Amino acid sequence: MIIVKLIGIAVILLYVLFLLYGAVGYLKLPAFQADPNSKTSTKTCIIICARNEEKTIAACLNSILEQNFDTNLLELILVNDASTDNTLNIAETILKQIQIPFQIISNAQQEGKKRSITAAIELCNSDLIITRDADTYTTNSNWLKTIVSFFELSKAEFIIAPVDIEPDNSFLGSMQSFENDALCILTAGFAANKKAFLCNGANLAFSKNIFQKVKGYSSHQNIASGDDVLFLEDVKKIAPEKIKYLKQKEALVYTYPLKKTSALLNQKLRWASKFDSNPNQLNQILGILVFLCHVYTVFFMVKGLFSHHLPVFGLFFVLMRFFIDFLLLFLASRYYKKAIFWWWLLPVWAGYSFFVLSVGILSWFYKPKWK
Repeated sequence: MIIVKLIGIAVILLYVLFLLYGAVGYLKLPAFQADPNSKTSTKTCIIICARNEEKTIAACLNSILEQNFDTNLLELILVNDASTDNTLNIAETILKQIQIPFQIISNAQQEGKKRSITAAIELCNSDLIITRDADTYTTNSNWLKTIVSFFELSKAEFIIAPVDIEPDNSFLGSMQSFENDALCILTAGFAANKKAFLCNGANLAFSKNIFQKVKGYSSHQNIASGDDVLFLEDVKKIAPEKIKYLKQKEALVYTYPLKKTSALLNQKLRWASKFDSNPNQLNQILGILVFLCHVYTVFFMVKGLFSHHLPVFGLFFVLMRFFIDFLLLFLASRYYKKAIFWWWLLPVWAGYSFFVLSVGILSWFYKPKWK
């Protein structure tokens, strides 16, 4: 029992220190402020890969077309990855009515995101590439100008931009939102500390030059996912100083929460499948640390439920984890300037540990399905 307690002390202290390190990095990172009167000059290509996104593709495209940006500097490439629904027809109807140069690539069979993006980059004539998921949208007309301005002023060649979950007043929606908020702070904080280890391909910008220098996705082409974090690891090998986080709400894109537990579980299993393929030891250490933290949390909650008594160490462990998690959510709420359904905080916080534990166990036996 003493060994278990000592391991628990090490786990919670490392967990708190890790999250504090990210939070401090985030707080030190200044918000980017572009001159509203400045003009950008970088030729930019937005690449969207879509497979069976008929419900979301219109909002995605329309939010891009409404951007306050010089259309002479913009091109858009949509890759229809063998959709079997009405995605292609909806996209064509919208794009044929615009003045922006665009191309549509239609894969005869599903190629996956990496091959689709690679094919699009080979066709584009731009210096800056921005990837967006087809189930994202933005509410700010300066989203594009903010990213391009940051690219020009910061000289970064790999820009990690923020992603938020659309508000959803439900247990499942709040769980996704809280998780994303915490990861947003850690992503920004560790990037600010020059130890970037997370990014999201739903809102990612990079130079065509850096993509070619790392030879695209060639080092991990055989892995279905990882067009973001594994790409990030390749960039870190040759130009870590060119990686920046864009801390500015105007650069934010929204994505939709999953409505079914089975869909969310499958998503997390897909993410977990990248664990063994990621060469970054920080990711692996964090993954193990977080998993152990949730193991201890579940153990103490179950013990307290059945014995009606929580030992002092158990209370200490649970409270320490709760307060550091709450700190990240508080910082994220200020960053996004959004209303958070705080009444879901305790139920989601407790339930999330059981969810993480389930994902961890299932990932050993279950191979996730890709859309």
